[in-house]
Amino acid sequence: MLYFPSQFVSTYLNSRILLFFTGVIPIFLMPFWAPSMGLATQIVIFALFGLSFNILFGYTGLLSFGHAAFFGLGAYASALCLKHLDLNVWSSLGIAMVLAAILALIIGFLSLRLSGLAFAFVTLAFAEMIYFIFFHWRSLTGGDDGLTLIPVPKVSIVGIISFGLTNPFARYYFILAVVIIAYVAIYLILNSPFGKVLRGIRENPERTAFLGYNVSLYRLISFILSGSFSGMAGALFALHLNFVPIQSLHWSTSGHVVVLTLIGGSRFFLGPALGSLVIMLIEDWVNIWFEQWELVVGIFFVVVVLFIPIGLAGIFEKLREQFLIKDGLNVLRDVSREKENRKINSL
Repeated sequence: MLYFPSQFVSTYLNSRILLFFTGVIPIFLMPFWAPSMGLATQIVIFALFGLSFNILFGYTGLLSFGHAAFFGLGAYASALCLKHLDLNVWSSLGIAMVLAAILALIIGFLSLRLSGLAFAFVTLAFAEMIYFIFFHWRSLTGGDDGLTLIPVPKVSIVGIISFGLTNPFARYYFILAVVIIAYVAIYLILNSPFGKVLRGIRENPERTAFLGYNVSLYRLISFILSGSFSGMAGALFALHLNFVPIQSLHWSTSGHVVVLTLIGGSRFFLGPALGSLVIMLIEDWVNIWFEQWELVVGIFFVVVVLFIPIGLAGIFEKLREQFLIKDGLNVLRDVSREKENRKINSL
């Protein structure tokens, strides 16, 4: 009886080890194989932005076209804290998340009365309003020139370890560490009873409400969490560039995160990360050869949506399931043979 469980556990662990070597290690080594250090850092940041957006889209079932507002606000808030208030990195990240959460609370409270495309376009309208406020508030934000001359801070961990972020490797691994912590936090949230209610709302909000859950409240909390973590991604973006472009608030940034999430797979936790990796590598490579690189990315997006609607992560998930099923069938076969051998030996 002990043979089957041990073999099954071994098969399951083999799939996890395969995921580790094909997914985790390349991310840690990305500065050594990516076309540039800046691109590697940007991939990691947009992986967090994509997952933050997917809390609302993939797990709650609400499409927003206005997430650039939270991303850009986080970037500006962090940069202004570092430039004018002389705060440390951790305080600037915290303030960026809090301000993005407050903005998400306001926009969510006003827009969640709607659903579907109406909700999506209202969030876009709010985001454009934020964009024009920051665009014309030149004395604070720099207007269309963006916010420049952001000081490069030092990072202190528990007052023991201290290092600067001028070194690109140090900056990459610091941002990667923060993103991993955020991913773990989001994973715990989405796999808690709260996350299960969100999935219930995505599948059938009427039935979820019938079970006694306040659907409007859960949607609002999901919107706030999504906005807050988007603000964190924006703050990391400001740290990465030492500059905040006004384009961080532009509608195209909202469109970018929607595209990478759909390409990666909105129903999978790591889908946005995979989408960020694929889209940004394609953009970088195509931009070398073609001036109209957006056309190539657009064609790729259409092909994925039409022929792989579950996203690229869905392909890997199906391969993993087939791997487990195949090995599971082999285990059952071995168990059957073992039983037959025991019967023969007992005779």
